[in-house]
Amino acid sequence: MSLRLIITFILFVLLTTYFTFLNPGDIEVRLTQDRTLQVPVVVFLLASVLVGALLTSVFTGFSRIRKSFKSFLKTRSQVNRTHRQQRWEKLFQKAEIAVEGGHREKGLALLKKILKDNPHHIPSLIHLGNLYRHMGKTLKAIETHQQAVDQDRVNPRALQCLAEDFAAAGQTEQAIETLNQARHLEPDSLFILRKLRQAYRNQGDWNQVLQIQKSILSHVSDPQDLEREKEYSGQIAYFRGCERLHQQMIEPAISEFKRAIKENPLALPPYIQLGDLYKEADNLKAAIKIWKSGFQQTGSHICLLRLRQAYEQSEKPDEVIKLYQEAVRASRNSEKETLALVLAEMYIDQGQMEEAMQTLWNIADPSISAHLLLIKAHQDQNQEDKADQVIRAALKKVTSSLSRFICRQCREEFEQWSGVCPQCEAWDSLDTALHQTL
Repeated sequence: MSLRLIITFILFVLLTTYFTFLNPGDIEVRLTQDRTLQVPVVVFLLASVLVGALLTSVFTGFSRIRKSFKSFLKTRSQVNRTHRQQRWEKLFQKAEIAVEGGHREKGLALLKKILKDNPHHIPSLIHLGNLYRHMGKTLKAIETHQQAVDQDRVNPRALQCLAEDFAAAGQTEQAIETLNQARHLEPDSLFILRKLRQAYRNQGDWNQVLQIQKSILSHVSDPQDLEREKEYSGQIAYFRGCERLHQQMIEPAISEFKRAIKENPLALPPYIQLGDLYKEADNLKAAIKIWKSGFQQTGSHICLLRLRQAYEQSEKPDEVIKLYQEAVRASRNSEKETLALVLAEMYIDQGQMEEAMQTLWNIADPSISAHLLLIKAHQDQNQEDKADQVIRAALKKVTSSLSRFICRQCREEFEQWSGVCPQCEAWDSLDTALHQTL
């Protein structure tokens, strides 16, 4: 009994004593119409107080019992719910392990078992939908992930998976709409932004791709990641330039190609496309300048081919030879030989046989192609002895290449063949060195 109740009871007792002294008579209490009972005032008051106290105690106790019973039921419900959640968690972990271990059907069965017991289990709905998508059941994946979204509309993971389903089904508009919902929940998520960028790219909406790219760049902090994104910005500028070119918007296209070069100077396509544009506009000087810059930055032979065609068109063969001479000096290994072969072929076309032969003899480890070109040069000069010498060297190179082996994966060379590469352990990857010799 609380202190407040005790104090209240004491006050009632004092008041009863006080009224008893003031009213010493009896009180007539009618039990029925015919029967009455004479009760002293003090007894009546004390009995009333006692009955009130008893009733109060009974009601208080009943209330406490009721609260205790409710608390018991609530605790039991929470325990049962915890047990069920633990059971679902264990089943979900088993399903993940089964799928990762290649037992997809077992994983599906476990996930369905969880959902039969609890249709609102979001992780199971998400995982099951992903499994359906990987199995090619795109419509079932959409249905399952839509259930997850309906259960929790502020779950970005469910929205992302649903967007991937729409993308797999070719429903680009729905994918974009769903990704925008996910982006509203997580505006700084690079994963969502990149998925949205890809969706707009699939749609061919390069203006939106550019806007998303700006958001991505503003959220990237890792230096390597930022460098990759800048390279991607170069791609966006290039494709926007191609789009403008298709629309016959030449000046905007040129601006985009220039921006692509600025964003990523090591990418070849904008150099080639921009140079071609200048050439078509009869601005061969500007085209040559762009292709030279492209070769300096990328070292691509395609730029050299474009430059060769441009110089031949302007009837400047000496410029072409000078260009390839510089390229040969700056190059190494197999690239050096390729450029030397082209240079020797140009010397032969110009009738400069001595220079052609000197260029070919300077190749450190010439291929069969280089040998054949050198043989032709000697034969044109009626130097049959030297031609025969080169032929013997070529045959020897072919013979020796058949006894050497190169791994197609790691490119390492070995004297002995084996079923597994001794260097990178790739299976069935060793082949004769003949193809490299050629």
